[in-house]
Amino acid sequence: MLRKRLFLLLSVWGTAVFLLMANTQIARADDNWTAKYYNNQTLSGSPVLTRTESNLDHDWGAGAPNDNINIDSFSAEWTRNLYFSPGTYRFIATMDDGMRVYVDNNPIIDVWYDSQAHTVTADVYLNGGNHDIRVEYYEAGGQAVAQLNWVPASGGTTLWQAQYFNNSSLSGTPVVTRNEGQINYNWAGSPVGGVPADGFSVRWRGNLSLEAGVHRFTATADDGVRLWVNNQLVIDQWREQTATSFTADVSVGGGSVPVVMEYYERGGTAVAALNWSRISTAPSPAPQPPTISDWRGEYYNNDNLTGSPVVVRNDSAIDFVWGSSSPVPNRINSDHFSVRWTQTVNLPAGRYVFTANSDDGVRVWVNGQQVINAWDIQNVQAFSGAINLPGGPVEIRMEYFEYTGLAEARLSWTRTDGSGGAASPAQPTGSGVPGTATMVGAAHLTVRSAPSLDGEAIGYLSNGQTVTLLGRDPFTIWIKVREADGTEGWSSGRYLRAEAPLNHLPILNE
Repeated sequence: MLRKRLFLLLSVWGTAVFLLMANTQIARADDNWTAKYYNNQTLSGSPVLTRTESNLDHDWGAGAPNDNINIDSFSAEWTRNLYFSPGTYRFIATMDDGMRVYVDNNPIIDVWYDSQAHTVTADVYLNGGNHDIRVEYYEAGGQAVAQLNWVPASGGTTLWQAQYFNNSSLSGTPVVTRNEGQINYNWAGSPVGGVPADGFSVRWRGNLSLEAGVHRFTATADDGVRLWVNNQLVIDQWREQTATSFTADVSVGGGSVPVVMEYYERGGTAVAALNWSRISTAPSPAPQPPTISDWRGEYYNNDNLTGSPVVVRNDSAIDFVWGSSSPVPNRINSDHFSVRWTQTVNLPAGRYVFTANSDDGVRVWVNGQQVINAWDIQNVQAFSGAINLPGGPVEIRMEYFEYTGLAEARLSWTRTDGSGGAASPAQPTGSGVPGTATMVGAAHLTVRSAPSLDGEAIGYLSNGQTVTLLGRDPFTIWIKVREADGTEGWSSGRYLRAEAPLNHLPILNE
């Protein structure tokens, strides 16, 4: 009886100690954020305000966080220690203007530049336990937004063995080896302690439990990526490039399938992601040769293709929607850049219609004949030109320039029935004068009293909001709009989507 009582006492005591230790670990987590605010954009000097905040979810509009803080040109830092169960988490940051997010002092999001409100995400695998979160933010002018949240990232339960190398060639001994829940990264800095932000490489190995059938694998990378499925190389895009997705359809017999993905980062943005899905239960068709190989892309840090290109690379397709980003961060401007793509393609005889979607200017030549000439500052539009081809090798050249705002460049062509006729000049899609437009591409868009950044901010538009169009400035950069409540002001035409070209609006001299 005494032994039973002693055993029971020790069991209760041991359970109590375990619970106390577990509660102590979780208790280390902070209940609130510690926020420090500065009356400058650089987090320098002593904070003018330090306080605790339960959530990092601020939309100050055109105001300030506090009466002691500037309306514009201020910065803030939030710190917090939190407990996480093991797994991959998606951190969601929304900011206007700049923000940086760190987990355990490792940068995961870095968008430290003036911007309108937009959202950036980063997926991070965290070991179970407490982790330090730090957020840095600055407001330059106009609207002020600073928000951070996180959720468990969706995806399978595959466990990947990841090997990180301090070079871009997967050579030598890995400096870090760890298990990861999924491959879905958009690193803003070093991927893990001990590995540089640029010039690194990674090899992931895993075994997928797949049903029999055809599975589509999609690898997204900036820069190089290679993928093996069942020991067969199915994607080989080992080169410097902006974030691009590549797909491969693979037929598998079902069961455990070995998969290996290799990746390297040269510089600038670092993106690596892999996903897959079954698309058919039938065997995969025999592979078909590609219509074209790679385009030679020459990128210039000006909007007139002058001087020497700052980047020369191969592009698998002219199919880019850069938004407000640079084609190659830290090497090419996000605004005022230009590109020349060239390629020789074998095409059967027939009549072809070439279509270029562009924001801003675009020109296209086919066998030395210009079929599209839309070399102008404009919102994204589709331009087309037709030409008869005799069959055989065809030289194609496309030139593009980006002025400011959003950037998009795409080229495609189709063979049509009929014959005769030289290439017809391109015309913008749509006709007439647009009456309304929808705000797209940003969470909020400032409405100003004059067609200039110097104009007073008198309101803002929300994403998806429809406005009445009143006119434009001579360059179609600023558009005068009327909101449903009668407010009239000027907004950037880059974020207004109308059924007819905005340059058909009347010019207003204000």
